[in-house]
Amino acid sequence: MRTQGLLSLATFASVFSSLAANPASSPLRAFVELSMYGMDRDTPALNSLLSALCRASRLDDARAAIPVARAEAGTRPDADSYAILLEGCEAAGDPHVAREVFDEMRHVIGFDPANVPAYDSFLTTLISSGSSTALMDAMDYLAILHRQRCSPGEKFFRAALAAHLKARELRGAVVLWNDFVVRRGLIPDKEMYSTMIMLQGTLGHPEVIVEYLDEMTFDGVFPDADTYNMVFQFLLKGRKLREASAIFSEMVKNEFWPNEANCSLALRMFLDTRDWDSGIKLWKCMLENGLPPLEESGNMLVSKLKDERLPEACKYAEDMIDRCIKLSSSTMSKLKQCLMKVYKGHIHDHLLRKWKAH
Repeated sequence: MRTQGLLSLATFASVFSSLAANPASSPLRAFVELSMYGMDRDTPALNSLLSALCRASRLDDARAAIPVARAEAGTRPDADSYAILLEGCEAAGDPHVAREVFDEMRHVIGFDPANVPAYDSFLTTLISSGSSTALMDAMDYLAILHRQRCSPGEKFFRAALAAHLKARELRGAVVLWNDFVVRRGLIPDKEMYSTMIMLQGTLGHPEVIVEYLDEMTFDGVFPDADTYNMVFQFLLKGRKLREASAIFSEMVKNEFWPNEANCSLALRMFLDTRDWDSGIKLWKCMLENGLPPLEESGNMLVSKLKDERLPEACKYAEDMIDRCIKLSSSTMSKLKQCLMKVYKGHIHDHLLRKWKAH
């Protein structure tokens, strides 16, 4: 290949990868001998070597290659070299080595706002380490980068939001969100929005989560059934029933349905607060789409309606019987008492005949 002029850096990238896959081999030696084949032992070649070693999980060998390359060929690492090493640290999950590589990078090439991949991998390694100080350490280094007008990228932002959720640390997450999304213009994806909704809802701020839902649509990130159900549940548990009713209408309009737990919780809360319209709307949605728990919810609806909206209670009771949804004897008894009080015993008799026939 050399005599025919077919050698290139891509050739040796393949050689480095093949040698790196064998722990007993030395890709570094192949780099040192590049000049024998008319190839430059330059920084791109060094980076190709580092990349092969890191992909083969030989991080220590990759780190050791830099001083050898400098001594043997005068080859100096650049920002890409350290980005590759820090990606290797991330893959290895080694925050200790990542700190050493980061400090060396600062000393050799300084800070560079364009070196986002390196900062991204470094901070992601720190925050994902699982140590008790991981979140604090990562945020301390983020502050250092900010002072130098440098920043990590989307990968770190995603990992940092997840870490804040795990730590139930809302204030820091909001600061991050404002920095990356509001100030820098990063477009969050559904996972990022879901993390913030989960944080706000878990920590008792259900009124805020509707804003995130609105922002999702504005950014072209459309919520799915899981997102709607999460928002719906937080609003219900936070007793924001007007907002919950609006979200329910929106999700149904988009052909997403409440899950079983939300159907049961929402119907109970709507009926307990005498929001009959929302309760009936939810019940009709459940009927039309076969959403569970139909038997439990139907009996609840009839029992709650009977005191203030007896004609509707009877209508839905008969509809349940016709649909073969079991109306309990307890519910029938309660209906009878209410109907007898208003001298409408014949309606109960009619329902009872149907009930027995089914």
